Amino acid sequence: MISGMTLRRSLGMMLALASAATWARAPETAVVDKPDALAPIAKLAQQPPTQVAFAEARFSALLSRPLVVSGQLSWEGGDRLQRHVDSPYVETTRIVDGEVSMHRAGRGTRHFSLDRAPPLKALLDSLVAVLSGDRARLSKVFTPRLDEDGGGQGWTLTLKPKSPRLARSLAHIRLDGDDRGLRCMLITEANGTLSVDLLGPLAARMPTQPTRANLTALCRHAE
Repeated sequence: MISGMTLRRSLGMMLALASAATWARAPETAVVDKPDALAPIAKLAQQPPTQVAFAEARFSALLSRPLVVSGQLSWEGGDRLQRHVDSPYVETTRIVDGEVSMHRAGRGTRHFSLDRAPPLKALLDSLVAVLSGDRARLSKVFTPRLDEDGGGQGWTLTLKPKSPRLARSLAHIRLDGDDRGLRCMLITEANGTLSVDLLGPLAARMPTQPTRANLTALCRHAE
């Protein structure tokens, strides 16, 4: 059996890797009709390999304070994703064609198949769709909602799982961006755990004492 902690860590990793496509400034609000909700996805399409710096803060009822990690995210093309953490510990997680390997310095390597974790497999399919700009593949898994700012450049895309099984572990994903690409990704799990990923140059601006409020403000308003 795969432990709940392993699944949660792998879930966070795969969701974060969708941000490797690029980065951008986030929006204010003005709801756009559902047929156009995935319009930004086509603009995020990248040619692999692609890589971006990230800093992630994870808020959980099980933690006395947010867990902050940083490193590099990369997409190698197809269903091949990697997340390398270099602070505060060293860990590399790779997904290659349905197989997951997790290696942390001093702890060895763990392996498991996504076939043993159907919700994670569904997430992988959808996240590769984000990286490749495949709106049709993404819409099979998520119901999208797009909010744009008044100028029509900044946007927030909220993705909610269609599958009740997936919804038991994932509440929603929020992508903040503009015409330059992604800037932040916020992942809310069904149990209330929140992971906020700052991407590219914004990764260097992770607050020394991150909170849900100051990270949300940073994603929406930082230049």
